[in-house]
Order: sequence, then structure tokens, then C-alpha cells
Amino acid sequence: MSGATQHENRAGTAPRPDLRQRRRASVRREIALRAIELFDAQGFSETTVEQIAAAAGISLRTFYRHCAVKEEVLTPLLTEGVEELVRALAARPSGEPLVDAARTALLAGSSVNAADTRRTARVMLAEPALKARWLAAGRRAQDLLTPVVAERVGAGPGEGVVAAALAGMLVNVATTALEYWALHPDGEELGVVTQEAFGAVAAFGRPGA
Repeated sequence: MSGATQHENRAGTAPRPDLRQRRRASVRREIALRAIELFDAQGFSETTVEQIAAAAGISLRTFYRHCAVKEEVLTPLLTEGVEELVRALAARPSGEPLVDAARTALLAGSSVNAADTRRTARVMLAEPALKARWLAAGRRAQDLLTPVVAERVGAGPGEGVVAAALAGMLVNVATTALEYWALHPDGEELGVVTQEAFGAVAAFGRPGA
């Protein structure tokens, strides 16, 4: 386990942040929300750092203290979503089938603000510089979910690849559902799309599937 994850608990979730960390997270989230509004309204390339800072009510110095470059400005929204999913899965009953537990965990987080979720996904998928961050968040999700999955399925010390493969499968199904929903605004609701995606995976391993 890497040094970055040694401080995480056995369920794969990081310790609860202190007051200073929560304040920093709140500022970063506000910056991200104002940025996504501007990106959606006028485009990523057309939006300046100065505009984002003004919309968030902060100085340029404060902006750069939280975001080194414009491409990183939406990272807090991705990190927040990943951590919520990991916590939700870790909290599911241990005897619940893995796919069912993951589906329920994802649905719990996706209901918070569907409009913001769709806008964030749509904007990031359309802009190459942001899509790289989107893909990196998926990898981060797999890394954080792997120990949670290992605990749930009872993977032994020599079965790390099993837990990693299962975690990767869950992340890919969740990401596919979210991207499909975000890019089809006239289609079904996110909850329905998620149910269908995870239902297809659950049914795949059954006899006759």
C-alpha cells in the first residue's frame, strides 16, 4: 500500500478532515461550482482565471493558492463524488451482493444534485484538458474502492488482482452509466440508467445470460 493510502482506514476511506481542511474544501468547491457555470455558459477556453475568481468572490492570489492551473479547478467536484461513493459502499451490509451494494451506493450519491452532476460531466467530457482529469478520477476511484471490495469479498493477500479487477468493473459500469445519462438529456433519469447498467452486469454471470 502506498504512503498516501497508509493513513486511510481499512475500509479505504480517509480520516475525517479537521476544521481547516473543511474550510479549504469549502472554498475549493465554491471555486469549482462557479467555474463549471462559466465553462458551461461560455466555454472552457473562453473562460479566464480572473473571471472564475471574480465569480467566486476571491482574489487571484487566493485562486492560485487553491488551484495551480485552470485545468485543475473542477477536481474538487470529482474528488467529492469519489469519496462519497467509497464511503457509501463501505457502509453497506457485509452480506449484500457486491453489485447490489455498489448500485445502491452510487444511487445514494447521484440523487444529491442531478443538474450539477450532468453539467459537470458534460463539460468535462467535451473538453480534452478536462477529460484527462475525468479519467484520472476514475482511476482514483478504483484505487480507493479496491480495499473496500477486498474486504467485502474476502480476498486474501495473494488475491489482490481479484479485488482490483472487481473494483475496476464497478467503476467502469458506474462511469458508463453516468456518461450515457449526461450525454442523453432527453433520456431516462440517472437512477434508471444506473439500475439498468448494474442490472446488466448482475445478470451477465447468471446461467443462461
